[in-house]
Amino acid sequence: MSRIIGVIAGNFDVIHPGYIHMFDECKKHCDILLLLLHKDPSIERPEKIKPILDLSERKLILSSLKQIDRIISYETESDLYDILQKEKIDIRFLGDDYREKSFTGDDLNIPIYYLDRSHGWSTTKFKGLIADTV
Repeated sequence: MSRIIGVIAGNFDVIHPGYIHMFDECKKHCDILLLLLHKDPSIERPEKIKPILDLSERKLILSSLKQIDRIISYETESDLYDILQKEKIDIRFLGDDYREKSFTGDDLNIPIYYLDRSHGWSTTKFKGLIADTV
């Protein structure tokens, strides 16, 4: 019996309830969840927010979550593309904000499952809530 391998990519900085909802949704559609962890997206895309936690801190937190089976880190979008090509992937998870948009690996013929973001959580929102309380 073949196991379904799913993949999700991002920087996953400051874990909040929205991430947990998202990882739970991913695991409903795959047996093995591979998380591709971006070291710092702001290097190639200055409009992105630099992570607060470093790569090893984020790996520590993410590896403790029951939904995540394996973590591979990457530095550039080119690295991400190479990983997507090399790994056996049955389904890729993206936020529904990526519908009708171009994204790294959109030419690789990997089936896409768009995640529901109606839970209302985002890292930007979470950081704002923290900032408002200090």
